[in-house]
Amino acid sequence: MEIVKNSVYSETLVRLSTLIIEGDYKPGDRLVERELCDRLQVSRTSIREALRQLEAEKLVQIIPNKGPVVRRLSTKEFLDLWDIRATIECLAARRFACQGTDAAILALEKSIHALEAALAEKDEHRIRVAKNDFFECFMLGSGNFALPDLLRQLNAQLSFMWASSLRVPGRPTESIKDLLALLEGVKARNPEAANAAVVLYNERAKNIALAHLAELEPVPAKAPVRAKRRTLGSVKNKTADNGH
Repeated sequence: MEIVKNSVYSETLVRLSTLIIEGDYKPGDRLVERELCDRLQVSRTSIREALRQLEAEKLVQIIPNKGPVVRRLSTKEFLDLWDIRATIECLAARRFACQGTDAAILALEKSIHALEAALAEKDEHRIRVAKNDFFECFMLGSGNFALPDLLRQLNAQLSFMWASSLRVPGRPTESIKDLLALLEGVKARNPEAANAAVVLYNERAKNIALAHLAELEPVPAKAPVRAKRRTLGSVKNKTADNGH
């Protein structure tokens, strides 16, 4: 029975996190337990356990008197996470160029071409799958066992930005060009060239993500305009002025 329970919880966690990462639920959206139970066909207990885990992973935020919502990053939080992400990718690029195997390089090349094909078809689901595959090949090729998990965690928190680059004219082609430059640096066993390609790719993507983040900022509510209260004295004065 315990195995079945854990299986249901794990599946619920994966399905719910996927809905957030793939943008079905966007930053600031409420996560209503009853609706999630109906959508995922699981118990409220499973939903609550999954939400607690996603809160720990910083994908969900529990707001008093409102409940769970998809976490919205501040600009500072975004930049802090992005700095770590860029550092990890630069490290991976240098290590890949120095010690990546021929098989790992071939896998990286195939993943880039698969992403290029997905971008050409403008299939968002296929693009996400291809991007995940690229990052897996990239991190694994570095030879550092810890990097794949670290990047997965960061990409999950930064998932809101994934679709933003698709809306920028020319960006998909530009991103593939940057990734091919990374590939060439790795193939040439040139860590500086590989690192430079990653820096350029990240800088361009960061600027697009920042613009998208600004769009997600909630619009401040306007304070209601209060009508001026008319005192008894002001009414008398107005009456006198009108000659009544």
